[in-house]
Amino acid sequence: MKYIKSKKYVLFSLGMLASFMLFFVSVAHAIITPTLSVVPSNDGDTVQLNGTGDPNATVLLFYTKLNVGQQIVSIGTTNSNGIFSIPISSASYGVASSSTVYITTSGINGPQSPTITWPSVSSYISNSNMLSLSQTGLVLQIGQSATVTASNMGSSSLYLSSNSNPMIASVNLGGSQITVLGNSYGTTVATVCLINNSSNCGSIYITVQNSSASPLTFSQNSVSLYSGQSISVSVSGGSGSYLVLNNASQNGGVVQTSVSGSSIILTTSSTTGSSSITVCSTNMSSCGIINVSIGSGSSSAVSFSQSNPTVVIGQTTNVSIYGPQSSLFYVSSNSNPGIVQANLSGTTLSLLGIANGSSVVNVCASTSNCASLNVTVNYNSSSTGGFPTLSQDNVSLAVGQTLSITVSGGSMPYNILSTVNNIFQPTLNVNMLTIYGLSAGSGAMNVCSNGGSCATLSITVGGTSSTSLPAGCYTNTGYSQTTGVPCSTTPTVTIPVGCTSATMFSTITGQSCPNYVYTPPVTTTVVSTPTTPVTTPTTTTTTTFKFTKPLKLGSTGAEVTELQKKLKTLGFYSGKIDGGFGATTEKAVKAFQKAHKLSQLGSVGPGTRALLNK
Repeated sequence: MKYIKSKKYVLFSLGMLASFMLFFVSVAHAIITPTLSVVPSNDGDTVQLNGTGDPNATVLLFYTKLNVGQQIVSIGTTNSNGIFSIPISSASYGVASSSTVYITTSGINGPQSPTITWPSVSSYISNSNMLSLSQTGLVLQIGQSATVTASNMGSSSLYLSSNSNPMIASVNLGGSQITVLGNSYGTTVATVCLINNSSNCGSIYITVQNSSASPLTFSQNSVSLYSGQSISVSVSGGSGSYLVLNNASQNGGVVQTSVSGSSIILTTSSTTGSSSITVCSTNMSSCGIINVSIGSGSSSAVSFSQSNPTVVIGQTTNVSIYGPQSSLFYVSSNSNPGIVQANLSGTTLSLLGIANGSSVVNVCASTSNCASLNVTVNYNSSSTGGFPTLSQDNVSLAVGQTLSITVSGGSMPYNILSTVNNIFQPTLNVNMLTIYGLSAGSGAMNVCSNGGSCATLSITVGGTSSTSLPAGCYTNTGYSQTTGVPCSTTPTVTIPVGCTSATMFSTITGQSCPNYVYTPPVTTTVVSTPTTPVTTPTTTTTTTFKFTKPLKLGSTGAEVTELQKKLKTLGFYSGKIDGGFGATTEKAVKAFQKAHKLSQLGSVGPGTRALLNK
């Protein structure tokens, strides 16, 4: 009996030992680092790939495709001993000479081999025969789908060569259409090939976000670069900092990337190619794609459908832009933004007339060529309803003072056109225009009728300086009520601003006005005392500004002006009150958010807005 028990114990121990050894072997296999070597053949095209890895494991080859960028393709599996040897046609796969390659085993996130250099080869398939995809990068939400179109297929059909993680996204093919559906959070790479040429393939890099996530926003989604150029693309949204999750042209490709705060820096030394660059916030909650195309610098000039356009105040004129093919256009300067506002969308430049005058607008292409547009802004001489009339067309007020002006004539509704400035703030309520003095200076604005005609209002805002008049000569007539001498002679007394009408208190500063003391001169002539009306002090009522809009780098308008004033009052902002959300304003917003333990995004969202309105 004891012998039987002992035998059972021995068998149990051997079984446990065998299980442990199998576990140890499987763990040992799981951490094997693959190896890769390449041997060129004498035909100048075929390259023999030899390597090792885990037994019976899928082998993925990461390489740079000529004029396309990084690709991932499944090239088979290792045998039971973890060895593989596969010939690859450089021409068929389009592998770029002297580019870096490496492999992973057991999936895209499996162990990776060291990178090696692909040998120089003498022949390639022409670009016209290479499989091309309309998109090589996708960012989807769970449950969202997108379609990618394949071209250069000839009479061949497509098949799905590999999907590194089908749990993340499913891929369906129909003719030249590739439909991708986001299934769960994560990343995967889908490779499609031609049926009659299994080595002519293309890859799609797929990122799937949570359904509640929102895509990142870029200052440019489609960028054109030329050799030697560097472009900065601003990114916003998400939480935390940013990282480049995937770059289809990395590892010897056509575009190099770097991240500096909220800017993605794109550079290239290549003359042709393209890349889809996936950028995500560090917590991976939000992602987006920047599509980059490379072209050589062109001498083709930038031109316009109109070289000297005339714009009517209050109206918009569109001008078409022509230039180097596949170029990205941008407004590089506007000599007088107070005269005309220039907005660019694609190849259409929209010019909004602000005030009577002229301005020079410079437009450049990403290929470094620029051209100038001379814009003239006039009143609408053929407007309907006539010109509007202002109760005053030239006003002066002090800082903190409010003046009201009545608008009549023309046709309603009226609207106001003024550039964002730190001198005055206009508000229009039906036909009552209210001007509030912000800081000392002068400026002008236009009040336009619905028919298109406008009237110009000139505005001067003074400080709290005082006016000097002879003592007692508040109305500057007759004799001084204080000295009894004619008002045209000295002495003088300083009269606080707002007391020129001899009010008891200044309507602006609140200071008391000098008392009227009549001292007749020593003479037989009786000097009559001018009758001076006493008016009731005017009380100016102001309301606390409420922020209602999301604000970020590049925003302009009254809310940005109020934001700068608010941050300056709180001690976070020291720049100009100019209504333009620039880098200094962004820095101040981040400082405000840091002080209130908010995420330092530099943009004004609901949380920051609530604190500003508190």
